[in-house]
Amino acid sequence: GVSAVASAFAMAACRCNREASDKRGNKPVPRVLCIAPFDDLPGQYVAMMNSIFSFQKGGVLVDACVLCPKDCRLLQQASDITGGAYWRPAVQDLAGSSLVQYLITVFLSDKGTRFADAGCSTPLLRIPRPQQVDYRASCFRSSEPIDLGFVCSVCLAIFSQPVVICDICDSKMAIE
Repeated sequence: GVSAVASAFAMAACRCNREASDKRGNKPVPRVLCIAPFDDLPGQYVAMMNSIFSFQKGGVLVDACVLCPKDCRLLQQASDITGGAYWRPAVQDLAGSSLVQYLITVFLSDKGTRFADAGCSTPLLRIPRPQQVDYRASCFRSSEPIDLGFVCSVCLAIFSQPVVICDICDSKMAIE
């Protein structure tokens, strides 16, 4: 099944698209902030990437704050693709009010404050960006990143080893 995160991203993408297509004059500039207590969602890769590409097309920033010891490669990709901020705080940054202060400072700033525009050659804030983004897909079975994989033609699940029956949609996979 689809996780709540993938569903939330899809609902946010629909809402952003609805706001962008609204014919009224005052258009908000939508942004998405994901505060994540998880490090990876390999089984939600396809659903999440569909939403991320929708955000990219609509010019929506996807910001991510990952509250666990490991980076979330999927949220790194989302932040990088859409131009959003990505931050995984150190354990000492989670204590007291420093987390709240950082969340307000970084993630509350709008696009104009984050990036240089025609009137300003440098941005007003230095927003944390993922340093090295790993764009490899994850195996749906082992959750490990893979360079070469086997893809189910029905649900687009990715596996590091050939499988006869897809673990996700139970379709028979033709291995030649």
